[in-house]
Amino acid sequence: MQNKSENQLTLYEQEYYTKVYGGWLGKNIGGTLGAPLEGQMSLLDLTFYSSLPDGPLENDDLDLQLVWLHALEQYGARLTAKELGQEWMEHIFFPFDEYGYALTNLRRGLVAPVAGWFNNPFTNCMGSPIRSEIWAMVAPGAPGVAAYYAYQDAIVDHAGGEGVYGEMFFAAIQSAAFVESDRGRLIDIGLSYIPEQCRTAQAVKDLLRWHEEGKDWIEARELILKHHGHDNFTDAPQNIAFTILGWLYGEDFGDAILKAVNCGYDTDCTGATLGAILGIIGGAACLPGKWVEPVGDRIVVSPPIKGFPAPANLDELTLRTMKAAREVLAVWDTGVAIEPGNGAAVGSCSQSYDPRYLWRLSVTENRYLLPQGSISKDGLELAIDYGQEGPSIGKQASRTLGIQLTNHSQEKWTGRLSLTLPAGWSGPEGQLFELLPGAVLGWSPEISSDNRVQPAYKLSLSVERLHNGFIWNREEVSFSLVASTHWTLAGPGGEEEPVICPGNRIAFERLTSLEESGERLAASMDRGDRADRGEQHENGGVYRASARLVVPTERDLRLIVATASPVKVSLNGTVLCDDPNVTQFMPAYHRAPASKAAELRIPAGEHQLVIEVTKLKDLPLEVYVLPVANGTQIVPGSFYYYTDVWFA
Repeated sequence: MQNKSENQLTLYEQEYYTKVYGGWLGKNIGGTLGAPLEGQMSLLDLTFYSSLPDGPLENDDLDLQLVWLHALEQYGARLTAKELGQEWMEHIFFPFDEYGYALTNLRRGLVAPVAGWFNNPFTNCMGSPIRSEIWAMVAPGAPGVAAYYAYQDAIVDHAGGEGVYGEMFFAAIQSAAFVESDRGRLIDIGLSYIPEQCRTAQAVKDLLRWHEEGKDWIEARELILKHHGHDNFTDAPQNIAFTILGWLYGEDFGDAILKAVNCGYDTDCTGATLGAILGIIGGAACLPGKWVEPVGDRIVVSPPIKGFPAPANLDELTLRTMKAAREVLAVWDTGVAIEPGNGAAVGSCSQSYDPRYLWRLSVTENRYLLPQGSISKDGLELAIDYGQEGPSIGKQASRTLGIQLTNHSQEKWTGRLSLTLPAGWSGPEGQLFELLPGAVLGWSPEISSDNRVQPAYKLSLSVERLHNGFIWNREEVSFSLVASTHWTLAGPGGEEEPVICPGNRIAFERLTSLEESGERLAASMDRGDRADRGEQHENGGVYRASARLVVPTERDLRLIVATASPVKVSLNGTVLCDDPNVTQFMPAYHRAPASKAAELRIPAGEHQLVIEVTKLKDLPLEVYVLPVANGTQIVPGSFYYYTDVWFA
C-alpha cells in the first residue's frame, strides 16, 4: 500500500484547520449557489444566490463525503472500494443515474470495479468528481495518495469511465492546494494524475489553450460545448472544464463561482467544487462575508443519506476530517507531519505514492488478496475476469470465466482450484497447480446453468493449499452472477430470434440478420462516441422486442423503456405508452421522459411485454428497459430498482 517517502512536509495545525474548514465552507457556498439551477443548459446570469437561504441547501456533493468520512472512521486508512461499497448499501439510498445503477449491482452481490462498470450507462458522469474533497483533506500535500482514494471511490459507480479520471484530477489538485497556491501549477498537478488522452484531460487542455489565446469566458464556454459538450447535463468533461473556466476567468471568489455556475449544466457540482478549491487555497478567512453569512456553519443532510452519525456543523466535520487525516498520513508513510502552531506549510508535496498504474487495471475483473483481509501482496492474488459480457448468465446457458492466480510469496505453492456452483449447474472438476514465486496460473473454467431462473446466483471459488498431498487450508472467495435478460427480437421485416442480453439494454445488434448484413451497432460505446465515429445503424423501420416480465409479488411498478426513438409499449395486450416523438435518451431511474414510462399496480406472475421501436436514420438505436419503484416510496426511498424482477 505504501512507498517510503523521501520528502518531508510540515503542516501547522491552525493553518490546516482553516484550510479544511474553508474547503468545506466553500463547498457549501458553491453548492447552495448552483443547486436551484441544476440541469439548466443555457447561459445563466446569476449575480448572487437566486434566493437567500436560511443555511446551506442539501446537496449530494457533500452528503456522500459525510458517508466516506464515516467509512474512514469505521474501516481505517486501508479502506478500499469494497468497504466503500458496503457503506453505500448501508447508508446511501439515492436513485440518481450512476448511483442507482451501482446500488442495484451492489445489492445483487457484485463488487467494484465490476459493480461500477457492468450495465451502467452513466460512468462518464459527475457523480464521483463531486466527492473528491474528503480524500484531499485526509491526504493534504500528498496528491498521489488522494488520487488513489479517489480511484477507489469512483470505481464503485463509474468504473471504466471519465468519472474516475475527474475525481482523481480534482483530488490531486485539492491535496496539492494545501501546499501550492499557483493556479497553473495546481492544474498541471491534477492533469499529471489522469491519462493524457482521456476526454477530461482533453477538455481541460483545450480550455487552457483558449484562455491563453485570449478568448473571453463566454467564448470559451461555447468552445467547450462545441468540442466537448454532451446532451446529458451531468457528463463529466464539459462540467469539469466549466469548473476550471470559473477559476481561470474569475476575478475573485464570488466572480469565479458565478462564472462556473453561469455556464449552466451541472451547476451545483461546478460551483461546489470550485468553491472548495478556493476555500482550501485561501482558507476560511478568504471567503467573503456576503457569501458566508447566508449558509453559516450548518450542515444539511439529504433524507436518503442516513444511518450514521453525521457531523452537526462544519467545525465538527473539520475536526473529524483532521483526526482521520493523521491516521492516513501515518499509514501511508507520506512524510507529511501535522504540528502544533500556525503558519504556512514548510516543504513540498509528498511524492510517496504514484497511483497511475490504476489506469491499467481491468474493470471487467475483481481482484482479491489471499489470505483474505491482506493489505499487501505477500501471498496469492486471485483475479476473476467476467469479460465484456460482464457477470451475467442466461437460462440454460454456458459461459467461461477467466481465473488468474499469481504467487507473490517467496515460496512455492501447491494446491487446487475448484468452483462451488448453484444446484443443477455444471462445471469442471477443478484445477491442480504448482506455483513458484512470481509465477502466474491461468484457468478458464466453462460453467453451465440449468433451466431455473433467479435474479442473482451465488458462487464461490475455493483455493486449497496442499502439503504432503493433504489439504492444509482453504480460502473461499464468494462472488455473484446475475441473470441475463431473455428477449425475442426481430428487425424490420425479419424473423423473430431469441437473444440473450447481459443487462437492461436490448441488444438488437445481435440479431443474425443484422450480423449477416454487416450492420452492427457499437454496443460498448456510449451514444455520444458512436455519433462522433459515425457508427450508426442506417437500417430504418420498426424493431420489435418481447419478453415475459416475471414479478414475484404484487407491487407498484414504474416501467421505463428508455430510448430516444419513437416507441410503443404493451403489457398483456394493453398499451402502456405510445410516443411517436424523438426525445432525449435518458436511461435513469428517476428522470426518464414521462412519455416513455408507465406507472401501474402489477400483480404477481408472468406478464407479456412487447416493445416496438422505430429506428430513424442518424439516430442510434438504444433501448434500456427498467422496472423500478415509483416516486412515492418512503422506505428505503423512491425509484429504486426491483432486483427480484426479471425478463424471461
